[in-house]
Amino acid sequence: MSIEILGVLVHRNVSEISAAEGPVFDREMVGELARRFDDNDFDRVLILQNSFAPDPFAIATYAAAITNKLAFMVAHRPGFIAPTMAARMFATLDHLSQGRAGVHIISAANDVETQCDGDFLTKEERYRRSREYVEVLRTMWGATEPVDFDGDFYKFNKSLAELRPVQESSIPIYWGGTSPIAIEKAGECADVYAIGGLQPLEKMRATVAELKASAAKAGRTMRLQTSARVIIGETEEEAWRTADHVLHRLHEMAIEQQELQKKGETASRPGLRLDPAMSTTRGGANRSQFSEIAAGRDLLDKRLWTGTTKASLDFATPTLPPALVGTAEQVADAMMDYYDMGITGFLMRGFDLLGDIELHGRELIPRLRRLAAERTGDRAMADVEG
Repeated sequence: MSIEILGVLVHRNVSEISAAEGPVFDREMVGELARRFDDNDFDRVLILQNSFAPDPFAIATYAAAITNKLAFMVAHRPGFIAPTMAARMFATLDHLSQGRAGVHIISAANDVETQCDGDFLTKEERYRRSREYVEVLRTMWGATEPVDFDGDFYKFNKSLAELRPVQESSIPIYWGGTSPIAIEKAGECADVYAIGGLQPLEKMRATVAELKASAAKAGRTMRLQTSARVIIGETEEEAWRTADHVLHRLHEMAIEQQELQKKGETASRPGLRLDPAMSTTRGGANRSQFSEIAAGRDLLDKRLWTGTTKASLDFATPTLPPALVGTAEQVADAMMDYYDMGITGFLMRGFDLLGDIELHGRELIPRLRRLAAERTGDRAMADVEG
């Protein structure tokens, strides 16, 4: 199985342990991040969407113009743009980027937050709408004759796009969510399912089995990826010193959030809404799941550290998943345990926005590619990466 390495392309220099720098929307930072991802062997970047963030489609179009290989996973919420038009938009992006477009369907877990954009459907209704939306996208991307459609959420007559995607296998559909309806609909239509954060191995195996069963029930297969927070150092001792620093800063930032809330400030801050009722993150929507993990030991399996999760429980938002801590070799070995159970994509983030891209590109990504190649018997690739 090939491995896909992803990052997150954001619009300013900020993380959970650092104050925001520069303008609210930093065009130069967007360009710098995109180029670094491109230069450091990341396959693809996620560009987030919610009810208060800048437009991810515009960011992807700009990033595509200044990069050469980097592909995109553009978060997109059904319900605000007709799927026929969205199909044309993504096909256009695919042409402008020469086949690097991808769409991450966001149905959203938070009813309150979606109402900020005037979407008053229930979560179950949103997932059913997303399933139909994907059907329309794929229909329009493959149509060579005018199409009529009459579904539960969309109806149109004689629609035909002049432009179809560059990618012969069509634009990949990424999907997320943890509810039964999310998993059911993912199995029916998604190319890739994005698991929102590392879990202990035993729990992750159960999640993987559930996702594979969902796809099999629909007569399909589905690739799996997960988000991986990683903290690496040249030595294990250095990695744990960095982890201690991260823990200290998480506590400080949590106190800052609490002080802002005491003053009645619950509106948007860099990348989040301070009001937990508005949380768009998996940690916000599934806080109890991470709380259960945090209630256990500090170190799980080989390298999975729950310190980030324990510290972020004091945040208004977000609640962070556990992180892998160690040398690049140790962390890569731990990540391969997830790969071996069928997870072939890793969206990697640290806590130093700019520095970690180069660190991961230099120390971690080559090891991951080599280990994956060894497992698939691709000796030539393993030798090159080695």
